[in-house]
Amino acid sequence: MPIHRTRISKRVKEKHQHAIRNVIKGLSRKVEVYKQPVKLECPNCYYDKFTDNSTGKCKWTVVESIIKQGEYENEGGEGVRYKYFKYGRCPICRGQGYLTVKRKTWADCIVNWDPSSSKNSITYTAAGTEGSTLVQLKTDPKNFDLFKNSSRIVVDGVECKLSRPPTLRGLGTQAVLIITAFTTEKPKIDSGEIIKDYT
Repeated sequence: MPIHRTRISKRVKEKHQHAIRNVIKGLSRKVEVYKQPVKLECPNCYYDKFTDNSTGKCKWTVVESIIKQGEYENEGGEGVRYKYFKYGRCPICRGQGYLTVKRKTWADCIVNWDPSSSKNSITYTAAGTEGSTLVQLKTDPKNFDLFKNSSRIVVDGVECKLSRPPTLRGLGTQAVLIITAFTTEKPKIDSGEIIKDYT
């Protein structure tokens, strides 16, 4: 009597994963993913850790700030990093005490706007008509931490936020990563989406 296997073999799982990754790679589009911004202490003023703001005091004298700015520009830096001020808020960090550095990267994803319906049609609600606001992304599982820790994503030029944490789906434990997000900006005037004006 032949023995029937009740589990899927490792070879079949690997073959399925390879096929799914090839589909994602072939049909995918670039999605812009913004990571959590990095906070760097302001080089121009003193930072107060208790208030999480600038102390309002410049680190440099007038001459020192000019020299520091010259050194910064000679090293290839762009913009103003050192500027003397006597009173008020720091002109570099605007009184925050730190500078935020935005970090972004790109990920290949299969994009599906409004995954619950068969087409991207206008939705009629009590508030008026609107275009689809949900988007589902499918990508490689290696992007799990990238999407989990992202602050926002831009899909087809539309800014979106994750509606729930990314989930892994498919055969085995790592077949495809599913991300569901919603739009956070109003549609453009010349797009196919219509939005009711409440003003």
